[in-house]
Amino acid sequence: MALEEKIEFGTAGQLITADESFTVPQGLLRYDLACGQTPKDGFKGVDRVPVAGIDIVHDLLEFPWPFKDSSVYEFNCEHFVEHIPLTLPNGDNGLIRFMEEVYRCLMPRGMIRIVAPHYMSCEAWQDPTHCRVITDRTFLYFDRTVMVASKLDHYTGDCDFEQLSRTFTLGPEWEGKADEARNWAMRHYWNVVKEIQFVLRKRVK
Repeated sequence: MALEEKIEFGTAGQLITADESFTVPQGLLRYDLACGQTPKDGFKGVDRVPVAGIDIVHDLLEFPWPFKDSSVYEFNCEHFVEHIPLTLPNGDNGLIRFMEEVYRCLMPRGMIRIVAPHYMSCEAWQDPTHCRVITDRTFLYFDRTVMVASKLDHYTGDCDFEQLSRTFTLGPEWEGKADEARNWAMRHYWNVVKEIQFVLRKRVK
């Protein structure tokens, strides 16, 4: 399936919709990870702080998560991955371990939507609790096909995700600009792209 690349303006965020090759099962499990008091509609909230709106209290940097293998259809995760430490206390790479756990919990062809500040936005750098930046290519490292082709599959963890879409959220001032000018600015100027959103699907082995 070809990667879908999209541009949005403002702070709009699209939820995942099932594609034609995936039949949505009855009673599917959807969890919004590190959502605080505002879980997405239709999702159960997961956070380490027991506030209103949270269904499962759990620190997502404590493994394993309280989900059975291959039991979750869909995760939503907004503005959390940039807070994952580079290295966990046991020495593991934080993002790799996080993605391995997502992979374990998702059912085959289950999906995760990840939203983070774009690496060329001040929003990625201004928060002192941010531990990493997310680029357009970060999650390609969790695609086994890409890693095998690049001879890099020996160090990015035991998971395999197909990237379905990548969405760039731009400030509203760019909405009326010509495509050529906007695309050039996205590659060369800071603070054009505010957020980046990925939709990843667990690949069936």
